[in-house]
Amino acid sequence: MSAGTAVAPPDAITAALWWRDNADAAPETALRKAEEMLSDTGDAELRVLARHIAALAAVERGRVGLARRHARLGLAAARRTGQPQRAAQLLLTLAWIELERGATSASWAHLVAAEPQLPAADVARAACLRGLLHCQGDQHREARAELSRALRSLSADGDRRWIANALLGRGLANLYTNRLAAAEADLAAAEEGFASDGRNARAAACRHNRGCVAFRAGDLPRALRLFEEAVDAGLDVKSNPEALVDRAEALAAAGLTSEARTTMEHAASRLRSCGRTGRLAETRLALAGCALRDGDVAVAAAADGARQLFRVQRRPAWAALATAITWQAKLRGGQCSRYSLGAARRAAAACEEFGWIGPAAELRLTAARCAAQAGMRTLSRKLLALCIPLRDEVAASAQHRALSWLAEALLADQDGDLDRLFEACRGGLRAVDSQAADMAAFELRVHTFGLAGELGDTAVGAALRAGDPRLVLRWTERSRCSALHRRALRPPTDPGLNSALVRLRAAVVQARCSHDPKQALATIAALEEQVRHRAMLVDGRTSGLQVPTGIDDVIAELGDSVLLSLFAHGGRLFAVSIVDGDVRLHVLGPEANAETHAARLRHLLARQAVGTAPRAAPTFEMAARRAADELQAQLLAPVLPVLERGRSLIVIPTGRLHVLPWAALPACRGRSVTVSPSLRCWLRGASDARAADRTGAHVWVAGPGLEHAEREVQGLHAIEGGRLLIGADATSERVMSTVDGAATVHIAAHGRFRDDQPLLSCVDLVDGPLYAYDLDRLHRGPTTVVLSACDVGRSAVSRGDQLSGLATTLLGRGTATVVASVVPVPDERTAGVMVSLHRALREGRPPAAALAEAQTEHGESGFVCLGYGGDR
Repeated sequence: MSAGTAVAPPDAITAALWWRDNADAAPETALRKAEEMLSDTGDAELRVLARHIAALAAVERGRVGLARRHARLGLAAARRTGQPQRAAQLLLTLAWIELERGATSASWAHLVAAEPQLPAADVARAACLRGLLHCQGDQHREARAELSRALRSLSADGDRRWIANALLGRGLANLYTNRLAAAEADLAAAEEGFASDGRNARAAACRHNRGCVAFRAGDLPRALRLFEEAVDAGLDVKSNPEALVDRAEALAAAGLTSEARTTMEHAASRLRSCGRTGRLAETRLALAGCALRDGDVAVAAAADGARQLFRVQRRPAWAALATAITWQAKLRGGQCSRYSLGAARRAAAACEEFGWIGPAAELRLTAARCAAQAGMRTLSRKLLALCIPLRDEVAASAQHRALSWLAEALLADQDGDLDRLFEACRGGLRAVDSQAADMAAFELRVHTFGLAGELGDTAVGAALRAGDPRLVLRWTERSRCSALHRRALRPPTDPGLNSALVRLRAAVVQARCSHDPKQALATIAALEEQVRHRAMLVDGRTSGLQVPTGIDDVIAELGDSVLLSLFAHGGRLFAVSIVDGDVRLHVLGPEANAETHAARLRHLLARQAVGTAPRAAPTFEMAARRAADELQAQLLAPVLPVLERGRSLIVIPTGRLHVLPWAALPACRGRSVTVSPSLRCWLRGASDARAADRTGAHVWVAGPGLEHAEREVQGLHAIEGGRLLIGADATSERVMSTVDGAATVHIAAHGRFRDDQPLLSCVDLVDGPLYAYDLDRLHRGPTTVVLSACDVGRSAVSRGDQLSGLATTLLGRGTATVVASVVPVPDERTAGVMVSLHRALREGRPPAAALAEAQTEHGESGFVCLGYGGDR
């Protein structure tokens, strides 16, 4: 016998077998051991085992191309040297590798070829792999049955590693058939099995898949937390890029579509580089779904390419989902022919058959609306009726139950049954609200309530047709600013979030003196993303605002003040006014007209604030007056005669009118005007103001780099007393601890509003910016906050009049009134306005009246009184 075929000592074979069975626990080390064996030995069996170890280690690291090459070389060597059982075991591994690649036909072929020669110990493993192949081929019922049989055999053999594999596979089969409780149980057991066996990466993958179960159930906060915990536990997203896609889909469902699309594109690139092209179809489909949420129907139509890939891969369930998304995009893009509606109807039925109950209902709802617009009333009613049973599905998420209620409301609308329509809208809003109950993160709540706007709009349309102003007002309020109508039971704190905020502040300060501005900005952007990411992971529950919200309660609180509640429907602007208990409905004309004049007025005031050439100043002033006159004629006409008699005004804006500087309108100059996100927020502010500690501290804060800031707060502190934080004392943590629960807080600092990421809006302090994310950690917001900083009174407005920003965050944490600017204000006038404001407050005027007096005295109009604005 030649040296090349000499038999290795038994201990070398035993060691190689141990590494083969444990390659997935330490893949990098196993790969090095395999390379050592290949270079040091000429024993045929040991070389085959080394190839097998290398293949298993490489597939664990996501390098399926390398894994496939090692397995094939090992298989050829085993056949050449007469090792049939080793060859069969390598065929079983090749079947696993092809499954990872998405090549199910090749995987089946290897499995069938392996089974006749497999050792008895591997027969149950082959059955497990057969079940996983059924799952990959969307044959989930067969997968559950096969995996359950395999589990019985594996349990009898005590094969812990493959028991965990089988539980993982059965958990995924249960997930795709909406057996969510069973899926969670199987995946949790698999995670425990892998962890007890030292296979931490596999255990982490199970935790990630439990996040997918939470996502399918509609529990976004839990899904995001489990995804994060999986990465912390050892899930390598570089080797498993599909994990990035799952997280991105959760972000898209939370409304963060831009971040989601970026993540998905990165995952697609990683999948290509890892050779896992079989998973690219899922990523392309996820990208199409994300584009559809973003309103990009052209990109969403690319789902058709994913559908073709799924068909090639013989994955009918995923092909059905891709078809549904394709038709959803086509219908939204205007393809509403009879053929298109018929195809969409068939696609929805196929989608539902394979367990995609939510996407099926979404497609039916879209098709029903298109059919109604095309005059095909019978088809529309049939499609809507098919959506309604979804609300009774145990596996349906809160959002999909709300969608089902919306379908019921639309069907009732077609029947002219207002009582049933309103009841359906109430049911839908309850479903959305139930989902928000577990969302301590404000940003998630804002996007969750997007569907509430659609339900509310349906009810408002019906109320308008009924012509009852009280009914209209009730329904505009039910859906408006719902994220602000819940408050976290405890501040959403998280050590990771706090640490990220500290690092972000430090990076902003360092960037001011950086020699590499481009790198500094990149660092800040990365840290901002970390802050936003960590903020969505906070745990906790919220409670609804416990304040009276009936119209009679509003009338009682108003007294002799005037209420004007604005809302838009069908492109037109409406208002409900309350004057001396009389509730009236008004039509105010095109919404676009008001928004155009409001944007023009804000632009002109901003230009005047930064300074204009002396010759151009009269032109800007005249244009601003003209825009203000136009706005007043459209918005205030219903209550103008009453306002001229000196009444105070409470206004609930809508859309872009939330950032209107109301004091610039002629009838509002010198008048007490309070701007509130909703009537419920206004009533809550009244309750908070009365419940506030009247002996609470006054806090005066000055930020760096603003010439008048320290003089302003020192002068006010000298008169009012309280706590003074200036210079090195004005750090973020000190300010946060001091203002928590204070009576009045005044911050004079540079401020910035971020329209792209409103919770990163901030005021500058000595150690860096104080963000809205920081303020959301307050136990109780100060009763009154004055922000002597430009633009920070603005809010970003999303669907359903959901607001987010610095001032909005304070209102959400219990602050009754915020005084802040919605346009740039010249520094030289700001200090004077602030001194006059506090003098009026000291003399007993309510905040809204005090602000009106101060702005009139100094010829200013950029500040607004947000929230309650009244006296205690």
